[in-house]
Amino acid sequence: MARFHRVAVLMGGPSSEREISLLSGSAVTEALRSAGYDARPVVAGRDCAFELPPGTEAVFPALHGAWGEDGGAQSALEALGVPYVGCRPGAAKVSFDKILSRAAFATAGVPIPEGAVVRAPGAGGKIPDPPLPFPLVAKPPREGSSVGVSIVHDASGWPAAVRKAAECDEEILVEKFIAGREWTVPVIGGGEALPVVEILPAAGWYDFEAKYSDDAGTRYAFPEFGASPEQAALCRRAREIAVAAYRAVGGRDLGRIDMRVADDGAVFVLENNTIPGCTSHSLLPKAAEKAGISFPALCARLVEDAA
Repeated sequence: MARFHRVAVLMGGPSSEREISLLSGSAVTEALRSAGYDARPVVAGRDCAFELPPGTEAVFPALHGAWGEDGGAQSALEALGVPYVGCRPGAAKVSFDKILSRAAFATAGVPIPEGAVVRAPGAGGKIPDPPLPFPLVAKPPREGSSVGVSIVHDASGWPAAVRKAAECDEEILVEKFIAGREWTVPVIGGGEALPVVEILPAAGWYDFEAKYSDDAGTRYAFPEFGASPEQAALCRRAREIAVAAYRAVGGRDLGRIDMRVADDGAVFVLENNTIPGCTSHSLLPKAAEKAGISFPALCARLVEDAA
């Protein structure tokens, strides 16, 4: 028997990912209605203000980016005393901040790329020297959906990458670029890894457009299905690492662990997304479907796990 009936789906908010949040929230609302819930969309303003409908029994946050994934929304929901899907405020803050999550991964023995942090130059300031050999990745540590991220192959691209990341944050996380395959592993509940999803962009890399554009031509594969014994073992290893990463940052209910798999099979974790996208292009619904879990059934399960 379901614990909840009336569920608010919280979306919008102030971040650069607001429009994607609105798409995710609409999809979750329809999925929950299909599963028999009285699901009500609630759009948080850019000032973070929102009001839950009377009689709300649980909240499904479909928020992406700042406030939605950094603990702000979670703190607001805890102050209201309403059960919600997803991790606690402290775990959200650690997961959203890639500098903090890298430290948590390292403490737990989760493999991560070599990395360093540099300060963003102020207006007209001197571009810092690259702290790692090329190729490298420069990213703002507190953004999502690849906003502000650059892959830098040589010194000529470094200044532009620094300026791009600096538009989003006063710190810049620099990591060694891992040539190889781009995988992600959604994790639900206390640590159930869904099938590995391999991301195959049509060109370049998995940037914002490749994530969300109908015309980007990105393909997705499930490498453990019909795999050789060696490939199947690598997928098992990736799922084990994903669960370890999820637990290292205090994951609860759902998450998506993004990783790179080097040509020699070494797996490196990049981040945990505490509120993965739920649009038609999103990876969590694709992996759940491959595991035999429909999107309405997945959303219902997550709501019933809300604490």
